[in-house]
Amino acid sequence: MALISTLAWAAGALVTMTGDPSSLWEAGDWSAFLFETSFGSAWVARIMLGVLMTTIVVATRGRSAFAVIVALAASLLFSQAWVGHVASIAVPIRWAITIAYALHVWGAAVWFGGLICLLLVMTGSRRLAPLERKSLEPVLERFSSVGLAAVLAILFGGAINVAAHGNPLPSMLLDSGWGRTLLVKLALVAAMIALACVNRFLLMPRLSKGEASAFPALVRSVVFEQVLAVTVLAVTATLGILDPSN
Repeated sequence: MALISTLAWAAGALVTMTGDPSSLWEAGDWSAFLFETSFGSAWVARIMLGVLMTTIVVATRGRSAFAVIVALAASLLFSQAWVGHVASIAVPIRWAITIAYALHVWGAAVWFGGLICLLLVMTGSRRLAPLERKSLEPVLERFSSVGLAAVLAILFGGAINVAAHGNPLPSMLLDSGWGRTLLVKLALVAAMIALACVNRFLLMPRLSKGEASAFPALVRSVVFEQVLAVTVLAVTATLGILDPSN
């Protein structure tokens, strides 16, 4: 999926640059896009990361392979800064903002990806008796701690990225499509944080007491949080094609 989305994004960028969909089938246009533009090297690196990660996923197994896949996935996320709005900012500020961008996307990956793993664990525990489900508490507590760090990284990195655009904040948020879309994203993230607080401070204590209704409620809450996460990703994709200055 990562490789397919990277190739699709590169194809979309090429068509945007040339204004002609038929350029997708022209080797000369691809050569100019990848090797004769300021951002072409970033796309070459991203495609190579995607190919390498896909190869390792298909051909290898084990913890060492998993660690390499995580590192490659983190690098692929980080490389998005080289082809997005951050790439248009002058050096040396660009490097600081790139680090903030990395914190933002890595935090999102940990939080959203962790939700999927958490739901898989919880789904596998459905047949357990209410009191036996207390064994989930260490997993839930670890996820809560990791999720808190991820949220802080998301908020810190996102705030720096917004400030880096240099436009007055009220007018940028209210007078542009980019700003209004960002407000929608912030509202969705706030809803996710609210759900996480409900899980941590209301449902988890009920689960620890062995209440039968706590586990189904926690599963529903995690599912809804995942739906919100997917929506956040869709809104974020929309932000990527809008101009913050207009």
